[in-house]
Amino acid sequence: MATSGGTDVEKLRLMQYAAAWGSPSLLPACTKANAYLRFCALQPGRDFEVEEPRAAQATWAQQLPVVQAGAQLLDASSLYSGLRARGLDADAPLTAAQRAESAAWSALIEERLGVALLFSWWEEADNYATVIRPAFAGRLPIPLCFYMPWTMRRRAHSQLARRSCLDPEVVYAIGEEALAALAQRLDGLLFFHSGTPSSVDASAFAYLTAILRCPLPSDRLRRCMRGHAQLVSYCERISERYFGVEEGLLPAAQTSDITHGDDEALRSMEVPSASSEKSTRTPKQQRFKRRSRNALLAAGGSAVLYALAVNAFGEDANDLDEYESEDE
Repeated sequence: MATSGGTDVEKLRLMQYAAAWGSPSLLPACTKANAYLRFCALQPGRDFEVEEPRAAQATWAQQLPVVQAGAQLLDASSLYSGLRARGLDADAPLTAAQRAESAAWSALIEERLGVALLFSWWEEADNYATVIRPAFAGRLPIPLCFYMPWTMRRRAHSQLARRSCLDPEVVYAIGEEALAALAQRLDGLLFFHSGTPSSVDASAFAYLTAILRCPLPSDRLRRCMRGHAQLVSYCERISERYFGVEEGLLPAAQTSDITHGDDEALRSMEVPSASSEKSTRTPKQQRFKRRSRNALLAAGGSAVLYALAVNAFGEDANDLDEYESEDE
C-alpha cells in the first residue's frame, strides 16, 4: 500500500502512451499524469504501474491518460479530481492564493503553449510525416498503429480550426509569448511555488519537455525555448530528480526525400521485377494481373483488420462488463 498525506491507497495503474526521445511519454497529457503521481511521492513499480495501450484497449487508447484505481477508471476528465478524492493532492501545501495562481499558469501552459505545440506536431506536414506519425505508429499495437495517428491528426486540425489557429505566424507567436512568460516566472526558482513541485509544475514539465525533447525538422518552438536557459534547466532538473533521465537532446530530424514525395527516390526503392517474364505479357495482361493482385491483397488485409478489430473491441467490452459487475 502507498501512503500520501496519511491516506492509504491501493496500487494504481497508469495507462499512457510509451516514452520517446527521453520524454516520459509521447503525449504531454500522459507525461503530466505520470509526473503528478511522482510529485505526490508515489514511486513507479511500488505504488503505481505504467502500462502502454494494448489492442484489447482500443477504446481507452483514444482517451489516454487513464488511471485505474481498483474497479474505478479515471479518464482525462476526472483524473485529477479523482486522485485528490483519494488523498493524492500535489497542491496540498499551497495556500488558496497559490492554488489560484497555479490554475492561471496551467491554463496558459495548456491553452497557449499547448495550441502552438499542437500545430507544430500535427499541422506541420514535415514534422508529422518525419517524426510524429512514425513515433506513434511504431509504439502502438496492431490495429491501432494503422489509424490512430491519422485520427489524432484530424482531431488536432479540427481543434486548431475552431480556435482560428491555422496561421503558423500567429500560432508560433502565441507559443513564444507563453515561453517568455514562463521563463520570467521561473527565473531563479527551482519550481513554481517552493522547493517541491505541484500540479502546475506537472503541466509545465509535460509541455516544455515535449518541446525540448522532440527532434522535429521544423523546430521553431524548441529553438525559442533553448534561448531561455532557465526553462531548459527546469526540465532537466525534473527529469533527473523524478525520472532518472539524463539523456542528451536529439538533433533535429532531417526531412527525407519520401516526405516530399520524390518520385525518383520512391522508384529507386522499388524491387526490380522479372523483366524477362513481364516483357512477354501484353499491356492488357499486365493490367489484369495488377488489378487481381491488388484485389487479393485488399481483401486479405481487410479480413485481418476486421478479425483483429472484432477481437480487440470484444475483449474491451468484456473488460468493461467485468468492471460494471464488480461495481454492482
